[in-house]
Amino acid sequence: MHFLRMAWLNFKGQRAAFNLEEFLLLETAYPFITLMFHCVLAGYAFQTTNLTDWVIGNAFLLCTNICVFSLGSSFRAERAFGRIRSIMTSSTSKIEIVLQKGFFSGLVSIGTTFAGFALGCVVFHVSISGVHWGGILLCFVTAMFAAMGFGLVLSVFGLMSHQMHLILNLMEYVLLIFTGSNFQVSQLPEVFQVISYILPLTRSIAAARGIVSGMEFSQITLLLTGEIAVGIFYIIFAAVLVKYAEKTAIKNGTLELF
Repeated sequence: MHFLRMAWLNFKGQRAAFNLEEFLLLETAYPFITLMFHCVLAGYAFQTTNLTDWVIGNAFLLCTNICVFSLGSSFRAERAFGRIRSIMTSSTSKIEIVLQKGFFSGLVSIGTTFAGFALGCVVFHVSISGVHWGGILLCFVTAMFAAMGFGLVLSVFGLMSHQMHLILNLMEYVLLIFTGSNFQVSQLPEVFQVISYILPLTRSIAAARGIVSGMEFSQITLLLTGEIAVGIFYIIFAAVLVKYAEKTAIKNGTLELF
């Protein structure tokens, strides 16, 4: 209950300046316009009107705003607010603090991503007859889990570098290029395909496309299981990095590693 209470307070603090209309526009209009931009660009670039793959891929990228930028900049923001000293010296889990910042925003992002996909299907005439919407929603939830694990890892870099704007923007374009959202993973050089499969979203995007195209259930299950494993790996990796940062801070008598 303490976690949920603190997560709710963080969420209210982030959105307190907006009324309901502004909140809805911020959470829906901006992500949907971004999806439309990438899909229209793909249509002209590849000279096609069948934009199913791009609607699916770019719908998943809508979650990067919360997972990459909101979670990734957690410690940088705490430094700006003057709370980094209290956080680093407290016994509270640093991973828990970051998760509190992204919990309710993540739930909103799942809804936004799902709505963006549905609207994209309507606008770009994607055939949704026979689509298993429960399976699509499961793909979004799985993708969000893996992406939040990735965001946790990025957040720790806020203790190791003061160049977080560069790191976060770089990671946004890494996800844009290497997850298969706009380019098939098979089109990338083999060395870059390895990068694709250690990133979040890659398998979830493939699973969602498989649901729409009629892929066998066993293959979809395998893809989603792999995505969950990627998310667990990133969470464990983030916990290890935080412990390293804490021990180094105690040893050197500093709050950051730079």
